[in-house]
Amino acid sequence: MKLLKTKEIVFFVTVAIFLSACEKKESNLELSTPEEAITSVMENLKDLNLTAFNECTDNYVQTYYNWIGVPVETEYRVFNELLQPGSKRQKRYETKYKLAQKITEKLTWEVQEIRKDTDTAEIDLKITTIDMTDVMGNYTILILENMIESEGIGFKQLVTDISQLTQDNNELLSIMDSIDDTKYCTFHVTISAYQENTQWKIHLSQDFIDAFLGYIDNEQFSEEIEQKIKELEVQYENKVMDWVTDFEENKAEKWADNFEDQIEKWGERW
Repeated sequence: MKLLKTKEIVFFVTVAIFLSACEKKESNLELSTPEEAITSVMENLKDLNLTAFNECTDNYVQTYYNWIGVPVETEYRVFNELLQPGSKRQKRYETKYKLAQKITEKLTWEVQEIRKDTDTAEIDLKITTIDMTDVMGNYTILILENMIESEGIGFKQLVTDISQLTQDNNELLSIMDSIDDTKYCTFHVTISAYQENTQWKIHLSQDFIDAFLGYIDNEQFSEEIEQKIKELEVQYENKVMDWVTDFEENKAEKWADNFEDQIEKWGERW
């Protein structure tokens, strides 16, 4: 029997919660320098003002149209789902917004150096934010513990936990609330800026996105969390093997007996 791997659990959790955010706010930006651009990006990111965030970045990728030319979806590099038309009317909007707010509420940054060359620039930025890697690691531990304690082989419990995560983030937010400042990480990234007409904009590279999201989809947990996950994986494998043995010794025999009874009844009818 193929067992569920920890990486697959992390993938399901990340897909279920991956960030989208917030309401539109009016913005009329005039960013005449790379420093003004990166400052605007970080301030609007922390405030979750995605209208202004999009204006000073290349977050927008493209718009998709149906066969008669009506736009049906717009693609963004980050915060994609709730930037779609009508997203605020979705049931999960508030859940995702709370998570985005929790990640960015203590975001800090420092511009260390800017190297400008006519209409392009490189910006060395230091970002400090919550370490979402360990948050996700602790949530993975919680899911594994629930699977071990549940009936059967735990798949039903996994589906329940993932489904619950899409409805509210209470367990995940609770883990984040328990993280103290020692679990905040600092990342150093080099960011590209460019001038479009008279306004400077920031390129959202994957390194930059990973940094301000606290590396939420990173599968490399701390040594302590990795060790705990390994211990739980062994417990889960033992649980599955015990369930298989019990099935073979008891339930399979009962199923076979019932099947034979049904065959006999079918034969009598004919």
